[in-house]
Amino acid sequence: MKKIVLRYKLATLSMLMVVVALFTQCDRKYEMDLSLAVNSNEVHLEAVEGKTKIMVYANGDWQVSLKEDVDWITLDRTSGYGNGDLLFSYTQNFGVSRSVTLLLSKGKEQQEIKIIQKGLDAAFRFSKSKYTITKNAFQINLPIVNDVKSNVKKMKVEYLYDDETSEKWVTNLDFTENSVVFTALENNAGRNRTVRIYLTVIDGFDKEYTVFTDVDQSQLAPTLEQRKAESLLTRSAKLDTVIVKGNVGALFPDFEKHVTYEQGNGWIEQVDLLNDSLLVIAVRANDSGLERAANVQLKYVNNGTTYIDLTHKVIQSADDFTYTTMEELKALIPGAEGEARIVMPLRVLEAFVSSDAANTNMDVNPNTSFNTIDYTEAPKTAYVQNGTGSSGIRLKFNTAAANSLKRYSKVALSLDGLLLVKEANPTRYTIRGLSASNIVKSEAGTVANLPLKIKFINELIDSDVYTFVTLKNTNIAVPYGSYVNVNMGYVAIFNWNTAGATTPYVDAVPTSVVDEQGGSLKAIVNTAVSWSRSTLPTGSGTLAGIIVHHKLIKYGYGTGEIGRYSIRPVTQSDIKLQDAEKVKTLVEWRWMNMSNLSATGTYTQVNGAIVPAVGQGEMRPTVSGAAVSMGAHPIYHTDAASKVVPSSALQYSTKWWNSTANKGEGIVLKFATTGISGKVLTVNFTQGGGSGTAATLHVPAYWEVAYSLDGVTYTVLPGSTYGIRPLAGWGLNHEYTANGLNSYAFKLPNELFNKPNVYVKLQAKNNIGGANTATGAEDGRITDASANITVRWGAVSLKYIQ
Repeated sequence: MKKIVLRYKLATLSMLMVVVALFTQCDRKYEMDLSLAVNSNEVHLEAVEGKTKIMVYANGDWQVSLKEDVDWITLDRTSGYGNGDLLFSYTQNFGVSRSVTLLLSKGKEQQEIKIIQKGLDAAFRFSKSKYTITKNAFQINLPIVNDVKSNVKKMKVEYLYDDETSEKWVTNLDFTENSVVFTALENNAGRNRTVRIYLTVIDGFDKEYTVFTDVDQSQLAPTLEQRKAESLLTRSAKLDTVIVKGNVGALFPDFEKHVTYEQGNGWIEQVDLLNDSLLVIAVRANDSGLERAANVQLKYVNNGTTYIDLTHKVIQSADDFTYTTMEELKALIPGAEGEARIVMPLRVLEAFVSSDAANTNMDVNPNTSFNTIDYTEAPKTAYVQNGTGSSGIRLKFNTAAANSLKRYSKVALSLDGLLLVKEANPTRYTIRGLSASNIVKSEAGTVANLPLKIKFINELIDSDVYTFVTLKNTNIAVPYGSYVNVNMGYVAIFNWNTAGATTPYVDAVPTSVVDEQGGSLKAIVNTAVSWSRSTLPTGSGTLAGIIVHHKLIKYGYGTGEIGRYSIRPVTQSDIKLQDAEKVKTLVEWRWMNMSNLSATGTYTQVNGAIVPAVGQGEMRPTVSGAAVSMGAHPIYHTDAASKVVPSSALQYSTKWWNSTANKGEGIVLKFATTGISGKVLTVNFTQGGGSGTAATLHVPAYWEVAYSLDGVTYTVLPGSTYGIRPLAGWGLNHEYTANGLNSYAFKLPNELFNKPNVYVKLQAKNNIGGANTATGAEDGRITDASANITVRWGAVSLKYIQ
């Protein structure tokens, strides 16, 4: 045992001496006898860019090269001698992991070094799972979410057509850094066709990735639309993103992009079309101190043919806030109605003012009691609309003094923290809570700032509400008296009404307007307006104003319904009814003293029928024996100090609801249309009821129009329900009672033309009436025990347009 151990120790010692001798010799002469070697044959890199080195051991000249042709790695040299470092740099890898092989050689000897660089975590995929392209033979670009270029050599492509027997229409497929490109053949298949394109790539770790996308080639020509035609930007530098929609997203790389400047030059740095649906515009900060504008033109031209030519306007202000649009505001309340607190810091609404500060005709001044009116409401109200006049909003300031918005001005309004209110039937929007500080900017304007919107009444739609509209070919339905035919003793004291009351009863008064198509609505003028007692015009022409929706409890039914749309002139000059009257009067009953409207009128009765002042016809009550007489008719007269109310309305006294027959009573107008043809036939009238006492409140609130050719069988005119309130009495606590007659116009069927006998009936619709309480407009019911009530008409006419 001891002998064996001794031999082992001697052998070990001998070997150590040889090794020491060898290394001592190598350190001394640097001539290690190694032919060709490296410190590692596989190198792993992180995804970020960097540099690293490989140790080469050789005893002579050597060369190094890349086995694959890649551009992401750079060698510091391609040859060397003996032992040394090989330094190389590499770029950041935005795609999947990748690899390259370095080939090191010395004569016939070789060493391979595999370099693998990790990729980012971004998924390797197409940007969309499906693309829709046009029918044309265009080059198509399909973006890839990852770096494709570094892996092109290892990419495999396969196709799956929806009909493998049909034309293989994807040709000349190739790769760019971030997309797949190919040429689509023109679609002459007579149908949409689809191909699924598979891409397979093997990464640096030999892991296989396969992705696909579907390309649907339609039969449609190229289209591209933008969600908004212009961008309103602040002065700061910005990437403006505009959503575009069409079927040309795969053609975006081939679009031409041009910028033309209206003010300034070069302040748009870059224009890009991205992600199949985005126009991105890079805008520099505006330090010019002035608003500037430019037009970005997008064109797609192929083989000399222009398929897309779209222009987007960019307006950049010199202010440090962004703009919102009325459409964006209105979208805050998606339901039919509701409220929303606006949260838009550093954003403003740019709009044009159609109202006028301190104007007394901007809204209803509400009754706070039967003889008290809040006259601050109208001057606290303003109306603004967008640049095209397609959308409007009502503004409510906290005080009248805060509303300094002048007509036609262009304003920027800060809205953060304000309340947006949406109402239905019709849809309309109001912003509440404005103060003077919410007016960020105001620039004086002219009438040209409001686009001219000319419409017939029946063409009005909800988006017209709170915008300025000109109604064409209109006239006043019953053109007698003034815009406010009321007892002036019930109106507040103004410079033009020195005999008014300190406890006023009435403010807004509606006047019926009709156009040549037979459409009608109410023009509303407040008694506080200086020209409200001007004589009503008798001609035809245009009537312009702000389209509104008001409920006037004194002149409507229900909660005060007077129609879906009404119009408020801003000034008297908005009413241009000086042209020759287009309508012709067929027959008219009127009882006013035409030479002196403040005087008592007269009527003529023949065989129980009232004879018209114009034309031939008869007026009779439906109730036999109804008492007829002249009644009070509040109407314009020239003496501003007078409270005279002339007796110039015809009235019948009876019960207006027949409980036994369960039907309403009324008056019947009989006339002839023989030999007359036309496009419009209307019935026009003013009507009221009661005698201004609590005992005469049971006037039917709801009335309707019916017509007949035999005087026996009547048809109710669709949409002809109208409202009548009892006339007010001084000192009586009734907020709903009227201070004058209400005016109406209804279009009758054309079948009534050229007939020997036509009958039109104005009749009570039901037994709902007023009650002796402050708000009892419809709390009463007319019964057999109800007293006889007077209902009066100031004028009734049948008119037509040929």
